[in-house]
Amino acid sequence: MRKNIELKLKKYNDDLYINHGVDGKFLAEGNWKTHLEYFLEYFHPHIKKDNLNITLLDVGCGAGLVSRELLKYGFKIYGVDFSSQAIELAKVENPEINFQYSSIYKLPFPNKKFDVIICLGVFQTVEYPEKALAEMARVLKKDGVLIVRTLNALSLSYLKAQKDNPDFVFYNPFSFRKKMSKAGFKVKAVKGIYSFPKKFNFLIEVIIKTKLYKILNFLFFPIFLFFSHGFYVEGIKK
Repeated sequence: MRKNIELKLKKYNDDLYINHGVDGKFLAEGNWKTHLEYFLEYFHPHIKKDNLNITLLDVGCGAGLVSRELLKYGFKIYGVDFSSQAIELAKVENPEINFQYSSIYKLPFPNKKFDVIICLGVFQTVEYPEKALAEMARVLKKDGVLIVRTLNALSLSYLKAQKDNPDFVFYNPFSFRKKMSKAGFKVKAVKGIYSFPKKFNFLIEVIIKTKLYKILNFLFFPIFLFFSHGFYVEGIKK
């Protein structure tokens, strides 16, 4: 496991928001539009007609791009991030949402507070994934939902991605399932994220609009596993 990755990424994110202000929220995560589209597709079954009584925690919320989108559906939303600069921007732009500066290992909430937790693009920067999963399990209600998105170590693009992001941690989807199970979750689904080089971004739109991702995910193990640069894992707290 790479040491001090969290301190390096925290400084990078803080500097990003200091130097770029509002634009930092788009620079903090590449292909954010693609990730948002995939997330909304995969999260859609959890969006009800009335979500006012559903408490949702966005762990690693950044400047609140996803939190802000989910607010449209009426969820009671909380967000935490290890970048104080990101949280300050999130608070200014989204005063209706409860954002707090926090470590993923010590969330500032009581046991069994949340119905849903999302953690998107965070675990590649986490030094102690088991400890992070245990803490999220602590604040999640029984039968609550945890949705994680992280990077795929079995992807065909892994070597280039690792070279471009030497500080990031990549995960074997099978191993990550086991980590979630050990943390007290029943894994409900593992789904891929299919993206392409920038000039072929239009293919992502085709995959999402035609629902082709459903077929790809049906074949995710083992065929299309290698074509997915990242993956979603959804678990239910036992």
